[in-house]
Amino acid sequence: MKKLSLLFLSLFMFGMFADELPANFSKYQAHYSFRCEQAEKCFEAFDKYMGSAEVEAMNLEVDFYAYEHQGWNGATHQVSFYYKNADEYAMAGNVYSTSRAGLMFRNTMNKLGAELIMQSLTRHIAANISDDAGSELVTVNWDLNVSNPVQFLAAWKDFSKSAENYDWNADACGVQQHILGNNGNGITHNVWCTFASPQLALNFLDNYLMTPEFAAYNARVSEHRTFLRSHMSYLVKEYNPD
Repeated sequence: MKKLSLLFLSLFMFGMFADELPANFSKYQAHYSFRCEQAEKCFEAFDKYMGSAEVEAMNLEVDFYAYEHQGWNGATHQVSFYYKNADEYAMAGNVYSTSRAGLMFRNTMNKLGAELIMQSLTRHIAANISDDAGSELVTVNWDLNVSNPVQFLAAWKDFSKSAENYDWNADACGVQQHILGNNGNGITHNVWCTFASPQLALNFLDNYLMTPEFAAYNARVSEHRTFLRSHMSYLVKEYNPD
C-alpha cells in the first residue's frame, strides 16, 4: 500500500509540476547515446537524415551532443528528440522505421561501425529557466535514483529557486523522469543544467556545492535520492529550436 500511495502522489506531483513548465517545453524526450570513432562522418550522416524531406516536414526539435567526462561506458555522442505529445513521438518513430531516409541513415552508421550504447525515454517534470538565458552550448547532467519523487521534487524546486540569487547560476535547469529504456543501473531521474560556455559551467560547479542552500537541499533529499553519475555534453547542432 505504501508503494501504491507513493505512486499516486508521484503522479499527482507530476501533474502539478507539469502545469508549471514553460509552454514550449516538450512532454517526452527520447535520448540515444552511441559510440562513433569517426565523429565527423557520423554527424554528417545524421545531418543528412535530418535534412531529408520526410524528416524536415515533421519540424522536430532535436539536439546532437558530444560527450565530455562520460566515463561509465564507451558512448561518445548523444542525439535527443523532443516531442510535445504522443502523436509527434509516434510520427517520428514511423518515419525513422519506414522511410528511405531512415534506412540510408542506419546503413551508413552501420558501415561506420557506430554502436548504440544506451537509450531512454524521459519526460520533463520540473524546470527553472532564467529570464535572460543564453545559448545551450554546454549541458551538465546528474543521474539519480529517487525513491520518493514527491519529497525530492519539492526540495529541488526550493533549491533551484534559491540559486537564482547567485551570479554564477545556470541559464536553465530541469528534472526529467525516466520512464523507459536501458538507461543504466537504477536511474529514475536526471537533473540537467545548461550554460553558454564551459567556463560558466565550471564556475557553477565550483560554487554550488559550497552554498548553505545546497546543504539544506541535500539534507532534505539525502534519504530520498542516491547520486549515480554525472557528465558534461557539448551541443554540436540544434535542429528546429523552440
